[in-house]
Amino acid sequence: MRKLGQVWLLVLIPLMGFGQGSMEAEKSTVYLGGRLHYGFIIPHYEELKEISQQNIWGFQLSASKLLISQKAWSNCNCYSRIGLSIGYFDYRNPDVLGHSYNALFFYEPYLNFKSRFRMSLRGEIGLNYLDKVYDEENNPRNLYYSSAISGILALALKFNYLIRDNYQLNLGFHYNHISNGGLKIPNKGMNFPTVSLGMDYIIDPVDLYGQEKRPGLKSKPLHFYNRLFWTLRTVDADENFDKVMRPLIGLEGGTIRGISNINGLLLGVEISYDGSYRELSERLPEDFSPVVFSIHGGHVFVIGRFSFTQQMAYYIYHKLPTAENSLFQRYGMFYNFGKIVSLGFSLKAHGHVAEHMDIRIGFEF
Repeated sequence: MRKLGQVWLLVLIPLMGFGQGSMEAEKSTVYLGGRLHYGFIIPHYEELKEISQQNIWGFQLSASKLLISQKAWSNCNCYSRIGLSIGYFDYRNPDVLGHSYNALFFYEPYLNFKSRFRMSLRGEIGLNYLDKVYDEENNPRNLYYSSAISGILALALKFNYLIRDNYQLNLGFHYNHISNGGLKIPNKGMNFPTVSLGMDYIIDPVDLYGQEKRPGLKSKPLHFYNRLFWTLRTVDADENFDKVMRPLIGLEGGTIRGISNINGLLLGVEISYDGSYRELSERLPEDFSPVVFSIHGGHVFVIGRFSFTQQMAYYIYHKLPTAENSLFQRYGMFYNFGKIVSLGFSLKAHGHVAEHMDIRIGFEF
Protein backbone atom coordinates (compact mmCIF):
# COMPACT_ATOMS: atom_id res chain seq x y z
CA MET A 1 0.00 0.00 0.00
CA ARG A 2 2.90 2.38 0.75
CA LYS A 3 4.31 1.77 -2.74
CA LEU A 4 0.86 2.43 -4.20
CA GLY A 5 0.76 5.80 -2.42
CA GLN A 6 4.19 6.69 -3.78
CA VAL A 7 3.05 5.90 -7.32
CA TRP A 8 -0.02 8.12 -6.77
CA LEU A 9 2.27 11.04 -5.91
CA LEU A 10 4.10 10.50 -9.19
CA VAL A 11 0.72 10.73 -10.94
CA LEU A 12 -0.36 13.78 -8.94
CA ILE A 13 2.71 16.02 -9.13
CA PRO A 14 2.90 16.35 -12.97
CA LEU A 15 -0.82 17.12 -13.18
CA MET A 16 -0.58 19.76 -10.47
CA GLY A 17 2.41 21.26 -12.23
CA PHE A 18 0.53 21.25 -15.52
CA GLY A 19 -2.38 23.03 -13.85
CA GLN A 20 -0.18 25.65 -12.16
CA GLY A 21 1.75 26.37 -15.34
CA SER A 22 -1.34 27.39 -17.30
CA MET A 23 -3.40 28.95 -14.49
CA GLU A 24 -2.86 32.49 -15.65
CA ALA A 25 -4.05 31.61 -19.15
CA GLU A 26 -7.31 29.86 -18.27
CA LYS A 27 -7.44 29.38 -14.48
CA SER A 28 -6.91 25.62 -14.46
CA THR A 29 -9.03 23.47 -12.18
CA VAL A 30 -7.42 20.34 -10.73
CA TYR A 31 -9.41 17.45 -9.20
CA LEU A 32 -7.89 15.08 -6.60
CA GLY A 33 -10.09 12.11 -5.93
CA GLY A 34 -10.56 8.69 -4.40
CA ARG A 35 -13.29 6.07 -4.63
CA LEU A 36 -14.15 2.60 -3.34
CA HIS A 37 -15.44 -0.15 -5.66
CA TYR A 38 -17.64 -3.16 -4.96
CA GLY A 39 -18.79 -5.63 -7.59
CA PHE A 40 -18.68 -9.12 -9.05
CA ILE A 41 -17.05 -11.14 -11.83
CA ILE A 42 -19.11 -12.35 -14.79
CA PRO A 43 -18.27 -16.08 -15.31
CA HIS A 44 -19.02 -16.29 -19.01
CA TYR A 45 -17.97 -19.95 -19.28
CA GLU A 46 -19.18 -22.88 -17.20
CA GLU A 47 -15.64 -23.80 -16.11
CA LEU A 48 -15.15 -20.28 -14.66
CA LYS A 49 -18.14 -20.28 -12.30
CA GLU A 50 -16.42 -22.17 -9.49
CA ILE A 51 -13.59 -19.62 -9.17
CA SER A 52 -15.87 -16.55 -9.45
CA GLN A 53 -18.23 -16.94 -6.49
CA GLN A 54 -17.10 -14.07 -4.27
CA ASN A 55 -17.92 -10.37 -4.58
CA ILE A 56 -14.83 -8.26 -5.26
CA TRP A 57 -13.68 -4.88 -3.97
CA GLY A 58 -11.09 -2.25 -4.84
CA PHE A 59 -10.18 1.41 -4.73
CA GLN A 60 -8.80 4.13 -7.02
CA LEU A 61 -6.88 7.36 -6.50
CA SER A 62 -6.89 9.93 -9.29
CA ALA A 63 -5.65 13.34 -10.34
CA SER A 64 -7.23 15.19 -13.26
CA LYS A 65 -7.65 18.57 -14.88
CA LEU A 66 -10.89 20.20 -16.02
CA LEU A 67 -10.52 21.38 -19.62
CA ILE A 68 -12.29 24.72 -20.06
CA SER A 69 -10.76 26.41 -23.12
CA GLN A 70 -12.69 26.88 -26.37
CA LYS A 71 -10.35 24.40 -28.08
CA ALA A 72 -11.02 21.76 -25.40
CA TRP A 73 -14.77 22.43 -25.61
CA SER A 74 -14.71 21.76 -29.38
CA ASN A 75 -13.28 18.27 -28.73
CA CYS A 76 -16.58 17.05 -27.31
CA ASN A 77 -19.04 20.02 -27.36
CA CYS A 78 -18.86 19.80 -23.59
CA TYR A 79 -16.68 20.33 -20.56
CA SER A 80 -14.46 17.37 -19.75
CA ARG A 81 -11.74 16.12 -17.46
CA ILE A 82 -8.54 14.37 -18.44
CA GLY A 83 -6.33 12.59 -15.94
CA LEU A 84 -4.55 9.57 -14.53
CA SER A 85 -5.53 7.10 -11.85
CA ILE A 86 -4.04 4.14 -10.01
CA GLY A 87 -6.05 1.35 -8.46
CA TYR A 88 -6.12 -1.96 -6.65
CA PHE A 89 -8.62 -4.83 -6.85
CA ASP A 90 -8.98 -7.88 -4.64
CA TYR A 91 -10.76 -10.69 -6.53
CA ARG A 92 -11.40 -12.58 -3.26
CA ASN A 93 -9.78 -15.78 -4.53
CA PRO A 94 -6.09 -15.33 -3.66
CA ASP A 95 -4.91 -18.79 -4.73
CA VAL A 96 -6.41 -18.66 -8.25
CA LEU A 97 -7.24 -15.06 -9.24
CA GLY A 98 -5.06 -13.08 -6.86
CA HIS A 99 -5.05 -9.27 -6.97
CA SER A 100 -4.45 -6.57 -9.56
CA TYR A 101 -2.75 -3.18 -9.59
CA ASN A 102 -3.58 -0.80 -12.43
CA ALA A 103 -2.59 2.55 -13.88
CA LEU A 104 -5.08 4.20 -16.23
CA PHE A 105 -5.50 7.24 -18.42
CA PHE A 106 -9.07 8.56 -18.45
CA TYR A 107 -11.23 11.03 -20.31
CA GLU A 108 -14.48 12.13 -18.66
CA PRO A 109 -16.92 14.44 -20.50
CA TYR A 110 -19.77 16.02 -18.53
CA LEU A 111 -23.21 15.47 -20.03
CA ASN A 112 -24.55 18.57 -18.23
CA PHE A 113 -22.91 21.34 -16.21
CA LYS A 114 -25.44 24.05 -15.28
CA SER A 115 -26.39 22.76 -11.82
CA ARG A 116 -24.71 21.17 -8.81
CA PHE A 117 -25.89 17.76 -10.03
CA ARG A 118 -23.75 16.68 -13.01
CA MET A 119 -23.71 13.45 -15.00
CA SER A 120 -20.53 12.31 -16.71
CA LEU A 121 -19.33 9.45 -18.89
CA ARG A 122 -15.83 8.18 -18.13
CA GLY A 123 -13.67 6.07 -20.45
CA GLU A 124 -10.43 4.52 -19.15
CA ILE A 125 -7.55 2.63 -20.73
CA GLY A 126 -4.37 1.39 -19.13
CA LEU A 127 -2.20 -1.45 -17.89
CA ASN A 128 -2.85 -4.02 -15.19
CA TYR A 129 -0.36 -6.01 -13.12
CA LEU A 130 -1.86 -9.35 -12.07
CA ASP A 131 -0.07 -11.27 -9.32
CA LYS A 132 -1.76 -14.65 -9.97
CA VAL A 133 -2.05 -15.78 -13.60
CA TYR A 134 -2.66 -19.04 -15.44
CA ASP A 135 0.02 -21.70 -15.09
CA GLU A 136 -0.40 -25.12 -16.63
CA GLU A 137 0.95 -26.88 -13.53
CA ASN A 138 0.44 -24.51 -10.59
CA ASN A 139 -2.70 -22.55 -11.55
CA PRO A 140 -4.59 -24.33 -14.36
CA ARG A 141 -8.07 -23.10 -13.35
CA ASN A 142 -7.44 -19.40 -14.05
CA LEU A 143 -8.49 -19.20 -17.69
CA TYR A 144 -9.31 -15.48 -17.42
CA TYR A 145 -5.74 -14.22 -17.99
CA SER A 146 -2.26 -15.64 -18.54
CA SER A 147 -0.12 -12.48 -18.76
CA ALA A 148 1.09 -10.72 -15.62
CA ILE A 149 0.95 -7.44 -17.56
CA SER A 150 -2.40 -7.09 -19.36
CA GLY A 151 -4.54 -4.30 -20.71
CA ILE A 152 -7.58 -2.93 -18.93
CA LEU A 153 -10.52 -1.01 -20.40
CA ALA A 154 -13.35 0.55 -18.40
CA LEU A 155 -16.47 2.58 -19.05
CA ALA A 156 -18.46 4.30 -16.31
CA LEU A 157 -21.62 6.36 -15.93
CA LYS A 158 -21.14 8.74 -13.00
CA PHE A 159 -23.49 10.92 -10.98
CA ASN A 160 -21.68 13.86 -9.38
CA TYR A 161 -22.99 16.32 -6.81
CA LEU A 162 -21.19 19.49 -5.70
CA ILE A 163 -21.58 19.49 -1.93
CA ARG A 164 -19.57 22.71 -1.80
CA ASP A 165 -17.57 24.51 -4.46
CA ASN A 166 -14.46 22.52 -3.55
CA TYR A 167 -16.00 19.09 -2.83
CA GLN A 168 -17.78 16.77 -5.22
CA LEU A 169 -19.46 13.50 -4.18
CA ASN A 170 -19.83 10.89 -6.90
CA LEU A 171 -21.60 7.58 -7.48
CA GLY A 172 -20.41 5.48 -10.43
CA PHE A 173 -21.52 2.38 -12.32
CA HIS A 174 -18.51 0.78 -14.03
CA TYR A 175 -17.93 -2.00 -16.55
CA ASN A 176 -14.32 -3.23 -16.49
CA HIS A 177 -12.54 -5.58 -18.91
CA ILE A 178 -9.09 -7.20 -18.56
CA SER A 179 -7.39 -8.79 -21.57
CA ASN A 180 -3.94 -9.22 -23.08
CA GLY A 181 -5.35 -8.70 -26.57
CA GLY A 182 -4.70 -12.30 -27.59
CA LEU A 183 -0.92 -12.01 -27.17
CA LYS A 184 -0.88 -15.06 -24.89
CA ILE A 185 -3.41 -17.82 -24.25
CA PRO A 186 -5.57 -18.70 -22.42
CA ASN A 187 -7.15 -15.25 -22.66
CA LYS A 188 -10.87 -15.54 -22.06
CA GLY A 189 -10.77 -12.09 -20.49
CA MET A 190 -12.32 -10.94 -17.23
CA ASN A 191 -15.43 -8.73 -17.17
CA PHE A 192 -16.39 -7.28 -13.79
CA PRO A 193 -19.06 -4.62 -13.17
CA THR A 194 -18.59 -2.49 -10.06
CA VAL A 195 -20.38 0.28 -8.19
CA SER A 196 -18.17 3.04 -6.79
CA LEU A 197 -18.62 5.76 -4.19
CA GLY A 198 -16.06 8.54 -4.02
CA MET A 199 -15.14 12.13 -3.36
CA ASP A 200 -13.19 14.75 -5.34
CA TYR A 201 -11.40 17.78 -3.93
CA ILE A 202 -11.45 20.63 -6.46
CA ILE A 203 -8.59 23.13 -6.56
CA ASP A 204 -9.61 26.56 -7.93
CA PRO A 205 -13.20 25.76 -9.05
CA VAL A 206 -14.66 27.87 -11.88
CA ASP A 207 -18.16 28.77 -13.09
CA LEU A 208 -19.08 26.94 -16.32
CA TYR A 209 -21.06 28.39 -19.22
CA GLY A 210 -22.06 27.20 -22.70
CA GLN A 211 -19.79 27.76 -25.73
CA GLU A 212 -20.16 27.44 -29.51
CA LYS A 213 -20.75 23.83 -30.56
CA ARG A 214 -18.82 21.87 -33.20
CA PRO A 215 -20.98 20.53 -36.14
CA GLY A 216 -22.18 16.96 -35.62
CA LEU A 217 -23.14 13.95 -37.76
CA LYS A 218 -26.26 15.65 -39.14
CA SER A 219 -24.12 18.28 -40.88
CA LYS A 220 -24.26 16.15 -44.06
CA PRO A 221 -26.30 13.10 -45.22
CA LEU A 222 -23.47 10.54 -45.33
CA HIS A 223 -19.94 10.28 -43.92
CA PHE A 224 -17.43 7.91 -45.57
CA TYR A 225 -14.34 6.45 -43.91
CA ASN A 226 -11.34 4.20 -44.57
CA ARG A 227 -9.07 2.81 -41.84
CA LEU A 228 -5.75 0.99 -42.00
CA PHE A 229 -4.99 -1.26 -39.04
CA TRP A 230 -2.07 -3.26 -37.66
CA THR A 231 -1.12 -5.43 -34.70
CA LEU A 232 1.00 -8.44 -33.71
CA ARG A 233 -0.41 -11.90 -32.94
CA THR A 234 1.39 -14.49 -30.80
CA VAL A 235 1.58 -18.20 -31.60
CA ASP A 236 2.71 -20.07 -28.50
CA ALA A 237 5.55 -22.54 -28.40
CA ASP A 238 4.91 -26.28 -28.58
CA GLU A 239 7.12 -29.36 -28.54
CA ASN A 240 8.26 -28.74 -32.13
CA PHE A 241 8.15 -24.96 -32.58
CA ASP A 242 9.26 -21.85 -30.72
CA LYS A 243 6.97 -19.01 -29.68
CA VAL A 244 6.68 -16.45 -32.50
CA MET A 245 4.86 -13.18 -33.24
CA ARG A 246 3.31 -12.56 -36.63
CA PRO A 247 1.80 -9.34 -38.05
CA LEU A 248 -1.86 -8.75 -38.77
CA ILE A 249 -2.64 -5.97 -41.27
CA GLY A 250 -5.90 -4.90 -42.83
CA LEU A 251 -8.22 -2.31 -44.31
CA GLU A 252 -11.70 -1.25 -43.19
CA GLY A 253 -14.10 0.99 -45.11
CA GLY A 254 -17.70 2.08 -44.92
CA THR A 255 -20.26 4.78 -44.46
CA ILE A 256 -22.04 6.45 -41.52
CA ARG A 257 -25.48 8.01 -41.61
CA GLY A 258 -26.27 10.41 -38.80
CA ILE A 259 -29.58 9.95 -37.02
CA SER A 260 -28.71 12.83 -34.67
CA ASN A 261 -25.67 15.07 -34.19
CA ILE A 262 -24.07 12.51 -31.84
CA ASN A 263 -25.54 9.16 -33.03
CA GLY A 264 -25.16 7.40 -36.35
CA LEU A 265 -25.65 4.04 -38.06
CA LEU A 266 -22.59 2.38 -39.59
CA LEU A 267 -22.21 -0.10 -42.45
CA GLY A 268 -18.84 -1.32 -43.68
CA VAL A 269 -16.53 -4.10 -44.85
CA GLU A 270 -13.13 -5.30 -43.66
CA ILE A 271 -10.35 -7.41 -45.15
CA SER A 272 -7.22 -8.52 -43.30
CA TYR A 273 -4.14 -10.73 -43.55
CA ASP A 274 -3.30 -12.56 -40.30
CA GLY A 275 0.20 -14.06 -40.25
CA SER A 276 -0.58 -16.14 -37.16
CA TYR A 277 -3.03 -18.24 -39.18
CA ARG A 278 -0.34 -18.89 -41.79
CA GLU A 279 1.96 -20.01 -38.97
CA LEU A 280 -0.70 -22.41 -37.64
CA SER A 281 -1.21 -23.85 -41.14
CA GLU A 282 2.48 -24.74 -41.25
CA ARG A 283 2.32 -26.42 -37.82
CA LEU A 284 -0.98 -28.27 -38.05
CA PRO A 285 -2.67 -30.46 -40.66
CA GLU A 286 -5.55 -27.97 -41.04
CA ASP A 287 -5.42 -25.30 -43.73
CA PHE A 288 -6.08 -21.96 -41.97
CA SER A 289 -6.27 -19.15 -44.51
CA PRO A 290 -4.54 -15.91 -43.42
CA VAL A 291 -7.09 -13.87 -45.41
CA VAL A 292 -10.28 -12.85 -43.60
CA PHE A 293 -13.16 -10.89 -45.15
CA SER A 294 -16.22 -9.64 -43.24
CA ILE A 295 -19.15 -7.22 -43.37
CA HIS A 296 -20.06 -4.96 -40.44
CA GLY A 297 -23.09 -3.10 -39.15
CA GLY A 298 -23.43 -1.05 -36.00
CA HIS A 299 -23.64 2.22 -34.15
CA VAL A 300 -21.31 5.19 -33.72
CA PHE A 301 -21.48 7.64 -30.83
CA VAL A 302 -19.70 10.97 -31.37
CA ILE A 303 -18.70 13.52 -28.74
CA GLY A 304 -16.92 16.34 -30.57
CA ARG A 305 -13.62 14.91 -31.86
CA PHE A 306 -14.09 11.54 -30.14
CA SER A 307 -16.06 8.69 -31.69
CA PHE A 308 -16.98 5.30 -30.21
CA THR A 309 -18.10 2.42 -32.44
CA GLN A 310 -19.94 -0.81 -31.60
CA GLN A 311 -20.27 -3.26 -34.48
CA MET A 312 -21.65 -6.73 -35.11
CA ALA A 313 -19.79 -8.44 -37.95
CA TYR A 314 -20.31 -11.49 -40.17
CA TYR A 315 -17.52 -13.47 -41.82
CA ILE A 316 -17.96 -13.60 -45.59
CA TYR A 317 -14.73 -15.61 -45.99
CA HIS A 318 -12.74 -17.24 -43.21
CA LYS A 319 -10.89 -20.43 -42.26
CA LEU A 320 -10.07 -19.69 -38.64
CA PRO A 321 -8.99 -21.85 -35.68
CA THR A 322 -10.67 -19.51 -33.17
CA ALA A 323 -14.13 -18.89 -34.65
CA GLU A 324 -16.90 -21.19 -33.44
CA ASN A 325 -19.45 -19.37 -35.60
CA SER A 326 -19.57 -16.72 -38.29
CA LEU A 327 -20.35 -13.75 -36.02
CA PHE A 328 -18.05 -11.52 -33.98
CA GLN A 329 -18.08 -8.06 -32.39
CA ARG A 330 -15.77 -5.09 -32.81
CA TYR A 331 -15.49 -2.09 -30.47
CA GLY A 332 -13.49 1.02 -31.32
CA MET A 333 -12.51 4.44 -29.99
CA PHE A 334 -11.05 7.17 -32.23
CA TYR A 335 -9.85 10.77 -32.03
CA ASN A 336 -10.34 12.97 -35.10
CA PHE A 337 -7.53 15.38 -36.03
CA GLY A 338 -9.20 18.14 -38.02
CA LYS A 339 -11.78 17.00 -40.57
CA ILE A 340 -10.02 14.07 -42.27
CA VAL A 341 -7.51 12.07 -40.18
CA SER A 342 -8.39 9.97 -37.13
CA LEU A 343 -6.36 7.69 -34.87
CA GLY A 344 -7.55 5.06 -32.42
CA PHE A 345 -7.82 1.40 -31.53
CA SER A 346 -10.24 -1.46 -31.98
CA LEU A 347 -11.00 -4.62 -29.99
CA LYS A 348 -12.25 -7.78 -31.71
CA ALA A 349 -14.18 -10.34 -29.66
CA HIS A 350 -16.09 -13.57 -30.13
CA GLY A 351 -18.82 -13.30 -27.53
CA HIS A 352 -17.15 -12.59 -24.17
CA VAL A 353 -13.70 -13.68 -25.40
CA ALA A 354 -11.40 -10.96 -26.73
CA GLU A 355 -9.33 -12.11 -29.72
CA HIS A 356 -7.01 -9.15 -30.30
CA MET A 357 -6.64 -5.37 -30.21
CA ASP A 358 -5.22 -3.28 -33.05
CA ILE A 359 -4.21 0.30 -33.86
CA ARG A 360 -6.13 2.11 -36.62
CA ILE A 361 -5.47 5.25 -38.63
CA GLY A 362 -8.49 6.55 -40.51
CA PHE A 363 -9.36 8.96 -43.30
CA GLU A 364 -12.87 10.41 -43.30
CA PHE A 365 -14.68 12.54 -45.87
